Amino acid sequence: MENLYDVIVVGGGHGGVEAALASARLGRKTLLITLSLDTISMMSCNPSIGGPGKSNLVAELDILGGEMGRHIDKYNLQLKDLNTSKGPAARITRGQADKYLYRVKMKDLVESTDNLDSLQESVDEIIVEDGKIKGVVTSLGLRYYSKAVVLATGTFLNGRIVIGDIEYVGGRQGEKAAEKLSDSIIKAGIHMERYQTATPPRLDKKTVDFSKMEELEGERHPRYFSLFTEKEENNVVPTWLTHTTEKTIETIQELLKYSPIVSGIIETHGPRHCPSIDRKVLNFPEKKNHQIFLELESSESNELYVNGLTTAMPPFAQDAILKTIAGLENAKVMRYGYAVEYDYIPAYQMYPSLENKIVEGLFTAGQINGTSGYEEAAAQGFIAGVNAARKTMGKDPVIIDRSEGYIGVLIDDIIHKKTPEPYRALPSRSEYRLTLRFDNGFMRLLDKAIEIGLLSEDKIEMLKEAKANVLKEVEHLKEVKVPMRLANEILEKYGSDKKLTKGITANELLKFKELTYEDMAKELGLDIENYPKFVRSQIETITKYDIFIKREMEQIEKFKRLEGIMIPKDFDFENIQGISNIARAGLCEVRPLSIGEASRISGVTGNDIAILLGNINKK
Repeated sequence: MENLYDVIVVGGGHGGVEAALASARLGRKTLLITLSLDTISMMSCNPSIGGPGKSNLVAELDILGGEMGRHIDKYNLQLKDLNTSKGPAARITRGQADKYLYRVKMKDLVESTDNLDSLQESVDEIIVEDGKIKGVVTSLGLRYYSKAVVLATGTFLNGRIVIGDIEYVGGRQGEKAAEKLSDSIIKAGIHMERYQTATPPRLDKKTVDFSKMEELEGERHPRYFSLFTEKEENNVVPTWLTHTTEKTIETIQELLKYSPIVSGIIETHGPRHCPSIDRKVLNFPEKKNHQIFLELESSESNELYVNGLTTAMPPFAQDAILKTIAGLENAKVMRYGYAVEYDYIPAYQMYPSLENKIVEGLFTAGQINGTSGYEEAAAQGFIAGVNAARKTMGKDPVIIDRSEGYIGVLIDDIIHKKTPEPYRALPSRSEYRLTLRFDNGFMRLLDKAIEIGLLSEDKIEMLKEAKANVLKEVEHLKEVKVPMRLANEILEKYGSDKKLTKGITANELLKFKELTYEDMAKELGLDIENYPKFVRSQIETITKYDIFIKREMEQIEKFKRLEGIMIPKDFDFENIQGISNIARAGLCEVRPLSIGEASRISGVTGNDIAILLGNINKK
């Protein structure tokens, strides 16, 4: 049969690219179909990767064999270490991408990957027979067949662009939408809804007065997203910080009647954690000085991204608002901000493998699952691509649970917890965030990486050695005796006012906040030269936060026990006596596979779980 593939990926954004690369690298014959080959891995909005929660996703992808981390390390304008004064659960890296190079180089990578074909086309239909995916049909009537399909369609499903009172069909400004695919998905029995997102204007760098702004540079020697990145130093292209003024807020309030949010042209919900300037003024009218960051989009362009000024107000309103901000009085707009509304598939209809529960072999990733963000899309795309490939090989899916990674938290949340807006990864969403740190993915996910099989042997060996060294040295420090006098001399030298009355171990000494692992090793003559920086960091963190980590591990053990109590696949949730109607609806909708999963469904209480357990025991 012609046009026969193992896996077809629809969509060339961050989710689609990770899915296609993962599938192809696992030896599956893969086809990537996208509306435009020139916009592969395009950053539709903010030219950045990372941030609280998001950085953790990228670091986990790196350990598992994904591409985003190593790619942003190569093609960025700056990287910055954030929250360095806070605890280890909060410390992250944020990267400002070179938007042009990131996209072009990812396109090169896709085109040079074995087992991976690319096609510029619009997919109009999915082919479903007897509840199983069989392939896709394009707008030209061409049929492509496969054993698995990954939909990573971003904002393009029935996309509608809104600027002021102007509306037109489009998935991104200047690009067409996928207008027919939603009908085919609905026809297959899958429920769909709509969300909205928006983006700010882009300005001409030549017309901005930077003398009125604060210049912020990146780090020459940052902590990179990928453990495998080796660079002598990184770019330090600056960003610039300015603020709104009282005049800005007055102007927005005067022009709010033109906002499509206020007029009702936009009725759908957008990302709550990245609100438009219209919503900020509506919700917090007393706040006058909102931060505005100007970020250069590429070394190949003069376009500046106006971070903090997202809006879909009409052009004349955007111009008037900009003139009230310090440094932007004479700024020229190169692209006006806009909103886009699009179809998505509520994620309760899929398994943790990201396979659809209604159509076997159909996987979804990214904004089609009701999420926002490049990092969230890439993480889902990778998992969908891996599991689509494994399905065609007759292997069980790889599942990352919420105790193992932010990827697990993300997938678990979107399946079980309903949100009124596109989902974004945040540290507050994880109950185990001290364990799921940005810097320790290699400790948590090494076994999963081995199971997936995308990392090379030498990288696996490097990670095995690193993990073994961390565990060995943590135990070794418990055995190293430090006499009282020496310990007090060291503490005094590094600024501690504590006085010990007896000797301690190196493990106990390192728990003093004034001491780093490197400082202590130097004072005690410990040989740590062969340990890479990321290994030293783990030894210090695990030692300093030992009590808190152990407490969290006890909670994880309880979580694992609940996950181990399985619910029969044919269990009748509809006729359980005594549970609330809200719980019944949620259980019937999601059809959880374990008690742990059931307990995380919105509306299910502890009493409902007790009744459910009793019914399972009877069965």
